[in-house]
Amino acid sequence: MAPQDHAVRMGLHGYGYIGRIHVLASQLCVAAAVPAPRAEWDTVVVRDPESASGRLAAQTFRHVTSDVQEIGRASLDAVSIATPNHLHMAAFEAAAEAGLAVYCEKPISHHLSEAQAMARLAKERGMVEQVALIYRFHPAVMEARRILMTGALGRVLTFRAELLHGGYLDPDRQMAWRLREASAGGGASMDLGIHLIDALHLLLGPVSAVAATARTFVPARSGAGGTESVTVDDWTTCLLEMANGSVGTLEVSRVHVGRERDVIDLVCERGVLHVPLDAYAGASVALAAGGSLPRAEIEEGYQEVHACIRPIGPKYAQSAHLNLHATALAAFLARVRGEEIGYPVPRCLDAVYAQAVVRAMLDSSRQGGRKLDVPRLDMPR
Repeated sequence: MAPQDHAVRMGLHGYGYIGRIHVLASQLCVAAAVPAPRAEWDTVVVRDPESASGRLAAQTFRHVTSDVQEIGRASLDAVSIATPNHLHMAAFEAAAEAGLAVYCEKPISHHLSEAQAMARLAKERGMVEQVALIYRFHPAVMEARRILMTGALGRVLTFRAELLHGGYLDPDRQMAWRLREASAGGGASMDLGIHLIDALHLLLGPVSAVAATARTFVPARSGAGGTESVTVDDWTTCLLEMANGSVGTLEVSRVHVGRERDVIDLVCERGVLHVPLDAYAGASVALAAGGSLPRAEIEEGYQEVHACIRPIGPKYAQSAHLNLHATALAAFLARVRGEEIGYPVPRCLDAVYAQAVVRAMLDSSRQGGRKLDVPRLDMPR
């Protein structure tokens, strides 16, 4: 769809599951003719180039290495960071030193303080950076934002946000980095909750206070070194108070089997706004008696944003998960080439604010569910 000089030369840090999703998402953008620059994958950093993952990466990338500093030495425009959370900083610093744009998985670090340092570095260097908080690009979230901006539904009174996934209920599932606080920074609360919190920040503004309960139901798992304690949460529920006066609940789980749920419902003065995150569809509204929506005003919002972040056509759309990664990456590639998106993309600072809420949730749980204010972080905008 684009000439060779329009491509963005990309590096990748990590070629596990999520790294491969980034590559696949870029290929979906090309197949669906998304109007954004093409990602040209050049250099990948893996733990061992001779491993199965390294050999697989060699089929896509020109250069496979285990040296993170190769990110800075290669002739790249940008790098995608898709390693375990505690390894993000090294690649981020190498990219910053080389003047590269950065697309980073969430959370941007396992420690809030390190995440703050990354956001400051991005600000100081004037980097083009974006975080894979992909729900911002969900058609339902984008539509819900436009509906709320019209004021037609009045104030948001209460909300419920749920992200209930399976996978970790099986006690025989092996130990992994996501189950260690030292490498992940949190479990369901960090892995899943940060997505919902960022979406709530976009729709409602900042969280002011939390009261949470977290549980780990499988306390130990087998690994390469024997049995090891799980040090993150399998499930967390939280009462959130927002700075705008609304109040609601958030529940995240990695031990939910069967009918998984991924949704935000917003109860407003004049109706209920339903935001289905598990389906690639728009928002829906149940209006109170006599209510109506300004459809023309809502539709005008589509004209204000770059075409690269509009929904992927049904003939090429895959799963909601892959589609959102594709749209997020398309937005990033366009921004690398200096194009205006016309939409608040998730930046490192947004990831820091969302991680601060997760940190407050986990602190609240450790204190028996005590209500805690979310700290106001002194961060440069």
